[in-house]
Amino acid sequence: MTAQPLAMERDGPVADPLDAPVRRSSRPPYDDLQPTVEWQVNGICNYDCTYCIQSRKTRTGMPDQERVEAIVAAFAALPGVWEIKMSGGEPFAFHGLMKWVIPGLVEQTRHHISILTNFSAPPTVLERFCKLVGPRLRITSASVHLEYADMTAFLDKARAYRDWRAEHCPGSSFVINSVLVPGTVSRQLQIKAAVEDAGFRYFPQLMKIKGGVFPYDARETRLIETLTGGSHDPTKVNRAPSYQGLRCEAGAWYFTVDQRGEAYMCRTGKRLAVEDDEAYLGNLVDGTFRLRTQGGLCPYPICPCTVPVNRGIVRTGSRSQVNDGA
Repeated sequence: MTAQPLAMERDGPVADPLDAPVRRSSRPPYDDLQPTVEWQVNGICNYDCTYCIQSRKTRTGMPDQERVEAIVAAFAALPGVWEIKMSGGEPFAFHGLMKWVIPGLVEQTRHHISILTNFSAPPTVLERFCKLVGPRLRITSASVHLEYADMTAFLDKARAYRDWRAEHCPGSSFVINSVLVPGTVSRQLQIKAAVEDAGFRYFPQLMKIKGGVFPYDARETRLIETLTGGSHDPTKVNRAPSYQGLRCEAGAWYFTVDQRGEAYMCRTGKRLAVEDDEAYLGNLVDGTFRLRTQGGLCPYPICPCTVPVNRGIVRTGSRSQVNDGA
């Protein structure tokens, strides 16, 4: 099935997404907070992993050029310097990534750029990506999916990518993440060893299911503790914990955006937006998007990714400097 572009749903010029009455200080409330957007650039993916948390019916759709330009313009209007972390689907499976998204972010915004990818793009495309994004690149998080990827080839490509980053993207970081798929956790011991022997960071992720984490059996639970060294450090492992009741600046200094420009305070907020309409921040394309003036206490029982806590968005009471967690 060929995914169809998402057409614009209105005529006329794009409204300023942050008009004068809601502009505010560009300074975050905490010195170790990195304002961050997670942008689902497109829905399509060239893989169909059996354990993918995204349903097949949602892995569709590509924005057209006009919509991409409108979203980038909205990012350009954000106060201060943010990190724009792109994902999908698979962002490199979208032809507009290299044609519109990257040039637009580099030329029209001041923001840092990060990307989450299955690393299936050809080496020539990855090299060109490094040249285009240059010193603006912050983090590349490469997911290894052995249902489709060969570990040796994956690491060979990662070594070449390390050289391209050194030349074009000084100061950027790279992490290889892997989902701890039930029934295959023992294989992760070899994956971890191979990744670290090649000089890269290994980042395990517990498999998420609707509303929580997969209930591993006792044997695999012990293996997970071996893999992680028992760590709950979100820079080293994604256990999808709960931060319910803790101070969180999501909606004010962090938000998620889908390929249509729909914005939500966080990933869990998007999933529960039908029940919690306060999680919806509007649309970056039609001018209804508004940041909150400040954060609040987290109302949700799960934080499915480590970006908010690793960027200082969630205030755990033991904050260190912003780091390179996935």
